[in-house]
Amino acid sequence: MSTSHRLILSLAGILLGGSVLAVQPPQPPAPPAPPAPPSKHINISMGSGDGYALVDSSEDSVTMAGTDVDGQQIKQLQRSLKGQFLWFRDQGKGYVTQDAALLARVREAWKPSQDLGFQMSGLGKQMSEHGKAMGELGSKMGAHGAAQANVGARDVAQLQALGRQQQELGRKTGEAARRQAQATTETARRAAGREVERLQQQMEDAQDATEEVNDRIAAAQEREADKVDALSRQMDQRGKPMETLGKQMEALGRQQEKATKAADKATRQVIAQALSEGKARLVR
Repeated sequence: MSTSHRLILSLAGILLGGSVLAVQPPQPPAPPAPPAPPSKHINISMGSGDGYALVDSSEDSVTMAGTDVDGQQIKQLQRSLKGQFLWFRDQGKGYVTQDAALLARVREAWKPSQDLGFQMSGLGKQMSEHGKAMGELGSKMGAHGAAQANVGARDVAQLQALGRQQQELGRKTGEAARRQAQATTETARRAAGREVERLQQQMEDAQDATEEVNDRIAAAQEREADKVDALSRQMDQRGKPMETLGKQMEALGRQQEKATKAADKATRQVIAQALSEGKARLVR
């Protein structure tokens, strides 16, 4: 899409401070702007040459082209003139015409571009809706990832504690086994044997707890992975219409660029006729 269409929203504010419906569609995943009343619209082309603007004061409708549009002068004309008028600049001077036949030709010239602009706005709204849904899915995926990380951190801490416990039990078991082997009486040997059995049982319990934690980690990872996979599939499904809409938007953009060039050419022919036939007056 050309630079001219990307500059629409920023230039629209020069002329109208109220609600407008610009031909530039919103870019996803950003939410769409609140729709303006159908009677109000702006169509802008940043082509070369002297600027002009087709204005309908009763509808706050503006179609303009060129980089030297005098927004202040057009605002003044909107307050003093009723209905529709064509303002244009020629050799640094501002002119205005309200010839009905000439204005009708300009309106007709710009109608294809405006219609394409409304179609693009509709596609942009659909893209924004899909983009919003994809953003929500992304947030859910992030939440699952964070939950998985938190669960993992707790389990890791427990595994570390169990590891230290088993290390200590191993040390104590070794000492008890040495006492059992070095015992000089049957009583001492039996006491050391019972201590070894008790410590071995604790070691088994710690090993069982370690296995439970490992199983829990594996299960949690599997559950979270399944959830993330499901969300990923939903994301892919949302991405397919976005791709289709993007191609449609690109095609409409090319059509609109051609339509805008044709409308600009026709409008400049009208301006030349208005000047040659004395149907335009100088704006002081």
